[in-house]
Amino acid sequence: MAKWVIVMINCPNCGEITKDNVKIYNDSLRKQNIGISPILPTCKICGAEVVVTHICNGANIIVLNGTCGSGKTTIAEVLVDNGWLAIDGDCAIQTLRHKKGTKKYKCNELINEIAREIDILSLFCKNIVLSHIVLPEDFNKFKKIFESRKMKYKFILLKPKYQTAVERCQMRTCHTSITPEKWIKHFYDILVFDDGLFDIIDNSDMTVHDTAETILNLQYRG
Repeated sequence: MAKWVIVMINCPNCGEITKDNVKIYNDSLRKQNIGISPILPTCKICGAEVVVTHICNGANIIVLNGTCGSGKTTIAEVLVDNGWLAIDGDCAIQTLRHKKGTKKYKCNELINEIAREIDILSLFCKNIVLSHIVLPEDFNKFKKIFESRKMKYKFILLKPKYQTAVERCQMRTCHTSITPEKWIKHFYDILVFDDGLFDIIDNSDMTVHDTAETILNLQYRG
């Protein structure tokens, strides 16, 4: 027997509304100059923040992992141009800070926020891309989130040559300041995964669109 999934979207002013009356992204919370905004659903009718009660039950997700300057956000933007909905790790931090009313947060709180954003986006689209630095110790937490939601997933580690990542960080304009090289090296060194867990791509000499096409042609796991 088929199970009916009840989706509730409640606006504090308008009551229950349909997803057609929901604006998913909130540009006012965005701190970076990128084409992806923080996810904070609001009512298109009155502008109030809404509560979305929905748990993902089947979707596709691509996780773009890698150090600063590896190309995560840029590739996510290409996928967005092709109809995907995106979660950016930095944007998720901005949403979490907004909700908590403080800049302080715990790692598990951020992971839970990303899981909540997956649930929201899956109501609107079945193809989701997550641009986020996933640490080795958090890999299984994300895998559990995807599998519990019956998602097909691809874990991609973008691994350009170190100097390429450094040069990209110096040239990019999405942040107001240049990322200190110590952070580029920190994540470059600790983001080490077995080939069986991540598809590793050296995109040093690849265009953004060639990289995106390569990723789309890889097989899903799960």
